[in-house]
Amino acid sequence: MFKKTRSSNFDKSELEVRVLKRTKDLEKRTKELERVKEDLEEAKATLEIKVKARTRELEEVNKSLEEKVKERTKALEERVNELERFYKLTLSRELKMTELKKEIMKLKGQRNYER
Repeated sequence: MFKKTRSSNFDKSELEVRVLKRTKDLEKRTKELERVKEDLEEAKATLEIKVKARTRELEEVNKSLEEKVKERTKALEERVNELERFYKLTLSRELKMTELKKEIMKLKGQRNYER
């Protein structure tokens, strides 16, 4: 593993240097990872706030649209009722006109017969 050199102190000091360097690298990497973790947690919190705000906006828009649909449905129902009343009136009028035409034809027929 390690070279056998004149002194084992050299090997130990080389090992200590390598361990210290590796330890510093690991500490640096750990700090970087902790910073990234904090950044991610902050980003997550920000996104949660944005999601809640957008959800509220969408709920308000949805409520507004539902109200508009109800209003429009009511207006259309009123219009349908109005058209149905008009249809009944015109149908009744047409039936009455048909009856009157028959009555006129009948009276004309009687008048011609009486002559």
